[in-house]
Amino acid sequence: MDLRQIKIFVAIAETGSFSAAADAVALTQSTVSQHISSLEEEMGVLLFNRLSRGISLTTGGTLFLRHARRILRESDALSQAMCSFRGLERAELIVGASNIPANYLVPQLLSTMKQEHPGISLTMLTGDTTEVLTMLEGAEVELALVGSRSDNSEIKFSPLIKDPLVLVVGSTHPWAASGRIGIDALFHQPLVMRETGSGSGQSLDLALRLAGHNPEELTIAARLGSNEAVLQAVASGYGGAFVSELSVKSWKNAAELKRIEIDGLVVERKIWMASARGRTFSPAAAAFSKILQTHYKMKQRTRS
Repeated sequence: MDLRQIKIFVAIAETGSFSAAADAVALTQSTVSQHISSLEEEMGVLLFNRLSRGISLTTGGTLFLRHARRILRESDALSQAMCSFRGLERAELIVGASNIPANYLVPQLLSTMKQEHPGISLTMLTGDTTEVLTMLEGAEVELALVGSRSDNSEIKFSPLIKDPLVLVVGSTHPWAASGRIGIDALFHQPLVMRETGSGSGQSLDLALRLAGHNPEELTIAARLGSNEAVLQAVASGYGGAFVSELSVKSWKNAAELKRIEIDGLVVERKIWMASARGRTFSPAAAAFSKILQTHYKMKQRTRS
């Protein structure tokens, strides 16, 4: 097994066909097929199901893909490290980010990145917290920014910035007049939530359980796939929602929202920088990590 075979395998898995992969790696289809046959023979496992309608990964192929991506990431990291040592000024960095950091944290840093490291090209993959951490585990991204931690011992989490969840309603909502409710009132009005797997949902569940309440008893009127969609729904008068404080402060129509204080409930939350434990950062990832930590440490000091 060599690195070229691994690259060919990943290209087939990602494009879904031998012919498309052959184009991607600039080889003939027969050569690509020979490499995969040789790889399967060496592994003693079929990696692809060859069907009349196309190909698909076998169970063994799915496992192989996870490790193959890690090998290629480490290979890229090695190349970048050596290039950095030689003074090369071009590097690619792929990071993952859940909804809030993707929209409100990373964009603020692009100007600083350009000034300090003009040769770094950054690609950001997005999803909910669970999806982004899965990307990190599979070595699809080198570091990730997420709204909650998992108990995966293979992932290292470093706190980046505080971002509590706040309850907001539209200006015509029954709660808007007083601006304050008791925690029991939460269970008598419809709420709009992010999709299952989001960091905000996990943080709210934990806070309610710690306060002695069952989050499953909430009335969920809708689950929407982005923070912007949640804010739009609430501003139109459709229930209330627990949302990131960062998103409320940045929202262009903030006057349409009313923040509601809750007696007996505070939903503390942090944005975390996540990385694979034991995996060495590439120079580009190390530079981006430093910018993240420096920028948001300064921001926290300013707030204090």
